[in-house]
Amino acid sequence: MKKLLVLLSINLLIGNIIAWFMGAAPIDFKMVPYSQQEQKLVTELKAELVQNPNDSTLQTQLGSMYSLHNQIDEAGQLLTGSFASEQDALTLAWLSGNQAKQAGAMFDPLMGLWKLYHLYSACAEMDRAVTMEPDNFEIRMVRLATFAPTALLNCSLDTAFIDEAWFKQYFANQGAFAPLELKLQFKLTMSIAYANAGGSDNQQKAAHYMTEYQQLSQGTKQPPLVLHQLAAANKLLTEGS
Repeated sequence: MKKLLVLLSINLLIGNIIAWFMGAAPIDFKMVPYSQQEQKLVTELKAELVQNPNDSTLQTQLGSMYSLHNQIDEAGQLLTGSFASEQDALTLAWLSGNQAKQAGAMFDPLMGLWKLYHLYSACAEMDRAVTMEPDNFEIRMVRLATFAPTALLNCSLDTAFIDEAWFKQYFANQGAFAPLELKLQFKLTMSIAYANAGGSDNQQKAAHYMTEYQQLSQGTKQPPLVLHQLAAANKLLTEGS
């Protein structure tokens, strides 16, 4: 019996080592520094939440900020609480994206199987958020930014290319009214998606998107990865249409 346990332990260890090399190792999501503007916004949101602790909109806004900057545990608490109160599509998208990060960061003694379960569950919920509001570009971008860089542990890289087609049509319809931040985020994220897809043709597409991103970002002071800015723009365009 002891020999069997030792053998199983050795096999499990070897399996974990192989699985970690395949992407099952805990990912260290290093905290992304806040800009002064973002620090001010976080302070304001915290102060408002003190006055309105059950405000789901405030919880989602602050939770999305935390998630963007890889404070995934703090983000998870806020977004879970927000979605429990108001089961809206946007909160579900942010919650699912953060849960995908949490799955990547977790230690999994089962050769990545538990990690994969959590990851695919998060991705299924992300897809549900898009189904709930298919024309909300913030939700689409959260999904695209979540799926594109997941490499070997991807939910479905094909979904990134589905969203690529959606955004191309969206930009064609909006023309000059499409937010610059959204265009920058799209081009940078698609560059990552094609780079992860592998193959010479995809690498060329990745380089093309990166060139377009660099050209478009010249002269702008707006940080391209601040997705919370898209919420206001989305609301403005929706009300104006």
